[in-house]
Amino acid sequence: MPWLSLLVFLPLAGGVLCGALLRRNPEAARWAMLAVALAELALSVGLYITSPAGTDYWLTEHVAWLPTYGIGYLLAMDGISLLLTGLTAIITVVTMLVAWRSMATRWPLFGVLILAAESALMGVFLALDLVLFYVFWELMLIPVFLLIALFGRENSLHAAFKFLLFSITGSLLMLISIISLYLWHGAQTDIYSFGYFDLLGGGASGATGLWLMLGFLAAFAVKLPLFPLHLWAPDAYSKAPSAVTIWLAGAMANAGAYGILRFCLPLFPDAVTQFASVGMALGAAGAIYAGLLVLAQRDLKLAAAYASINHMGLVALGLFARQQQSLGGAVSLLLAHGLLAAGLFATIEMLEARGTGTSLDRLGGLFRPMPRLGALFMVFVLTGLGLPGLANFPGEFLVLAGSFPVSMPWTVLATLGIVVSVSYFLKIYERVMLGPLNHEHPVADLYPREVVILGALTVAVLWLGLVPDTFLDTLRVPLTTLNDLLAANGGFDHVTP
Repeated sequence: MPWLSLLVFLPLAGGVLCGALLRRNPEAARWAMLAVALAELALSVGLYITSPAGTDYWLTEHVAWLPTYGIGYLLAMDGISLLLTGLTAIITVVTMLVAWRSMATRWPLFGVLILAAESALMGVFLALDLVLFYVFWELMLIPVFLLIALFGRENSLHAAFKFLLFSITGSLLMLISIISLYLWHGAQTDIYSFGYFDLLGGGASGATGLWLMLGFLAAFAVKLPLFPLHLWAPDAYSKAPSAVTIWLAGAMANAGAYGILRFCLPLFPDAVTQFASVGMALGAAGAIYAGLLVLAQRDLKLAAAYASINHMGLVALGLFARQQQSLGGAVSLLLAHGLLAAGLFATIEMLEARGTGTSLDRLGGLFRPMPRLGALFMVFVLTGLGLPGLANFPGEFLVLAGSFPVSMPWTVLATLGIVVSVSYFLKIYERVMLGPLNHEHPVADLYPREVVILGALTVAVLWLGLVPDTFLDTLRVPLTTLNDLLAANGGFDHVTP
C-alpha cells in the first residue's frame, strides 16, 4: 500500500472532488472537506502508532521518473517527517474548525486551497529527490498566496505579493543550488542524480559548498522566517484571516526549519560548520529583536505574529548549534510552536467574531464576561513564556543546553529573548483579559465548538510538556544518524555539556 503517496495526495484529491461536486452547497462542502482533513489526520495517527522503534527510514516509495537525468519519485518517512506531517494534519483540522463560521459562503474555494496547501506541505516533508522536493515547495506557494490575497483583510493583496516575492526569490536561489550540486556531484563521482541518498556524504567543501548551501538556506530562511528575511511575515500573518494565519505560522513555517535540518546540515556539513556562528547569531538576534517588537505593538494580531518570529529564532539557534540535544530541542519547539500559534490565533479569531477587534488599546476586562476563554487563553500564555510542564519548556531547555557549549554569547542573547517573551506574554494577557471592561456590548463566552478547539490544544500542550519523551524517542534514531554523518564528514564539533 503506497501510504506515503496517499498521505501526500489525499487532501488534494479530496478537496478538488468536494469543491467540484459541492461548489453550490457551501454547508455540505464544509462538512465534506472537514471529513477529508480528519481522514488525513487518522492516516497520520495510524502511521505514528505503527511506526517501528529503533529504525531510521521505515517507509519508502521509489519510482523512476526521468532516469536519464537522475530524477525519481522518491518519498521516505523517518521520525522527523513523521512528527511534522502529523502536526500538519492537526493544524489543518484546527484551521478548518476555526474558520467554520467565518468563511460562510466561500467554503468551497477556501477548503480546496487549504487542502491543496496541506498536500504540497506533506510532499515537502516526504520528498527525498531534490527535483520532486522543489516541485512540492513551489506548489505550496500558489494556494497560500490565494488564501492571503482572497480571504485577507485590508491590504491583504500587498501582503500576499510581498510573501510571493520573498518566496520566489529564495526558491530561485535554491533551484540554482540544486542544479549546481547535481552537476558538481556528477563531475566528481560520475553519478548524476538528484536523489538524496546518492548525494549524502559527498557534499562540496570550501567556497563551493558554502555558496551551494547558502542557496538552499535562502529559501528555507524565508519560510522559517529567519531574521532578517522575516520582513514578509508580519504583514502576511496580520492581514490574512486568523484561521489562515494558524496554517501559515503553525504548519508552513516548519518547512523552513525542516529544510535546514534535512538538507543543509547533511548535504553541506563543512559549509554549515563555516556558517554556524552566523546562523546562531541570526537566530539569537531574531529572538530578541522580535521579542522587543512585540512589546511595542498595539495590535494583538501583530503582536502574536512577532511572537511567532521570536520563537522561530530559538529554533534556528538550535539547528545551527548542531548538537543532538539542540537539534531535538529545535524539533520539539516546532511542535510546541505549532500548537501555541494555533491557540493564539484561534483565540484572536474568536475575539474578532465577537466584534471586539484586535486593538490592545480597546481590549480589556474580558475575563469577567468570558471566563472559559480567559482560563484557556492563560494556558497558551503560560506555554509561550516557557512554564515547566507545558509544551515550550522541553524544547527551550534542550536548545539552550545544546547551544551553550557551542557559543555562550549567542545562547545568552537568546535567553534574554526568552526573558522578553515572558514580559510580552504577561502584557498581552493583562491588556486583553484584566482591568476594566472596555467593550460596550455584551460579549458571549466560548461556544461548544470553540471549547473543543482550545480544549484539545490545551491537552496537546500539556502532553508535549509533561511527557516529551513520547515525541523525543521518535527523533532519537534520525538525529543520531545525522550526528554520525556530520561527524564523519568533519561538520560536527561534538561537545558533551
